[in-house]
Amino acid sequence: MKKTIGKIFLAAAILLWLLPIVWLVVTSLKAERDVMTDRLTLFSVAPTLVNYVKAFMGTQIKQWLLNSVIVATVTTVLTLVLDSTMAYVLSRMQFRGRRLLFLVVLSGLMVPFEAMIIQLYLELNKLGILNTLAAVIIPRLALPLGVFILTQFFNGIPVALEEAAYMDGASRFRIFRSIILPLGKSALFAVAILSFVNSWNDFLWPLVAVSSSAKYTVTVGIANFQGTNGTEYALIMAGGVIASLPQVVMFLFFRKNIVQGISMTGIKG
Repeated sequence: MKKTIGKIFLAAAILLWLLPIVWLVVTSLKAERDVMTDRLTLFSVAPTLVNYVKAFMGTQIKQWLLNSVIVATVTTVLTLVLDSTMAYVLSRMQFRGRRLLFLVVLSGLMVPFEAMIIQLYLELNKLGILNTLAAVIIPRLALPLGVFILTQFFNGIPVALEEAAYMDGASRFRIFRSIILPLGKSALFAVAILSFVNSWNDFLWPLVAVSSSAKYTVTVGIANFQGTNGTEYALIMAGGVIASLPQVVMFLFFRKNIVQGISMTGIKG
């Protein structure tokens, strides 16, 4: 009986989660005149691809998608390099102030990004890199949560493996590259997913840092549909579907790695 009730609640939760997605897709397949009506027309109109054609042919969405791919990919790669290096230092190297440094890194989880926007804007303006993709990428590097996850995972790797490598004459970098990173693939994948999704979905900072429409990421570009094309809700919904597709495809291809990465991050004391 308890299992049945649990399954019912789970099915209800799934339906509630899917409803906005279904509404997004269905609305994107409607003509604009069928969106703003006084009657519910979820499945009662013939679907059309006119909004997708208009999005690709009448806007810069292809350029925005390319910008988002560049930003998210570069951010993810550099974040993995910085986070894994920092995590290895915190996990394996003994030095004065190591615990304090770890606490400083963790404090980054408690500072909202919005609190740093003004100072970031002023600093990047001094450097002269505003309105570039670099300005969007730099503030999102070195994910504090990624350092925490990787540090905890590296703590669980037996030190004996490194000691054996030292005895064979391996350098610190060789051990990090050939032993630690391969063993930490699942944790690295979890951090990569967090960084990519965080960067892809970011809206506020790209909106502040970029002023040229050719440099917009896809989230900022779609938000400007309302300003450049009037309030065309079906077009906005089509843009939302297009912007979501890369993440959906990534999940379908790497779902096993995502589950494994989250379940094996080794978050332990």
